[in-house]
Amino acid sequence: MDFKIDKNQLLRGLYLAAGIADRKSTMPILANVLIRTDGKDRILCAATDLTVAVMATLPAKVEKDGGLTVTARQFFEIVKGLSGEEVHLRRSEQNWADIRSGRAEFKVVGMAERDYPKLPAVSEAEMFKVDSPTLLDMISKTIFSVSLDETRQHLAGVLFESDGNEARMISTDGHRLSKVGRKLPGGPKLAAGVLIPRKGVVEIRRVLEGRQTPCEVGVQQGHFVVRADDVALSVKLSDGQFPPYDQVIPKDNDRTLTVERNELLEALRRVSIMASDKTWGIRLGLDKGKLSIEADNPDLGNAREKLDVAYKGVAVQVGFNARYFIELLTEMGSREVRVEIAGELDPAIIRPADGTDYLGVIMPMRL
Repeated sequence: MDFKIDKNQLLRGLYLAAGIADRKSTMPILANVLIRTDGKDRILCAATDLTVAVMATLPAKVEKDGGLTVTARQFFEIVKGLSGEEVHLRRSEQNWADIRSGRAEFKVVGMAERDYPKLPAVSEAEMFKVDSPTLLDMISKTIFSVSLDETRQHLAGVLFESDGNEARMISTDGHRLSKVGRKLPGGPKLAAGVLIPRKGVVEIRRVLEGRQTPCEVGVQQGHFVVRADDVALSVKLSDGQFPPYDQVIPKDNDRTLTVERNELLEALRRVSIMASDKTWGIRLGLDKGKLSIEADNPDLGNAREKLDVAYKGVAVQVGFNARYFIELLTEMGSREVRVEIAGELDPAIIRPADGTDYLGVIMPMRL
């Protein structure tokens, strides 16, 4: 194998590969990126952890066919630090990688291409063209409330539903839930929702970040596939059974207040400084025309702030995790939000005051 490639083109593929390559796996080769020639003017740059796989086809000047694998993180750092605009990569004996650019030369230990796991056949998937910014926005509005506990597979991902015209993404970690719906014309028609693992959702976001032109998505043999020009990503779907989310969303929260989103967000940030580092517990108190936010920490002290809000109901106090509110409000985007509460032991609903396509549910805390 012998080829030359523009440094920035190679970096584009290595950036995606380095995020997927699994350095903690018991299979050392999964920490590697696969580099393989593809004809006379392209190379394949790929990585997989057996759940998520990325394949980038990059333009190059190929002198000799072949392939090899090298440690993804190390290779990315080497290329990123090179001063030259072109990178010359050659496989030498015993699968060593000879890397040259400008005056710099590296010899890196590699492993044989034949030992690398088989990559998914993404070309066989039926693909549907959708708006990239819309898909990215839906990911941003749900990824933060995915469970980080990998043992709870049914919560460690985002549920994706699509009827070919509208799509929904829903996530929950058992303490909060996020649900967003968007028009996504041309999308796949799915008989049931599919559960995309958290790492897969993160990598989809990396592939689409900054992209304004449409991408393609599809579901093929238990995999969710995304294609953006010369980059394809395949994510093995989770077998976990996502909980019936409609049953979690309260239907009769009759205490409703409307408040300026940024005002509430900044007040929560200030007061939560005095909250416990472990629980982030704050108390919201509602009374006619007023919302009070309080934090009481025996080790630090206490904080309290009052906001003017549109509320005419009965007084109530409820404890919540301030971080859950802050993360949700940061993604909300609207000028005003509506907070719906039933009682001190009931979950709250937060949604934009001017729409119903996005909402969050936050469970109460005992303080």
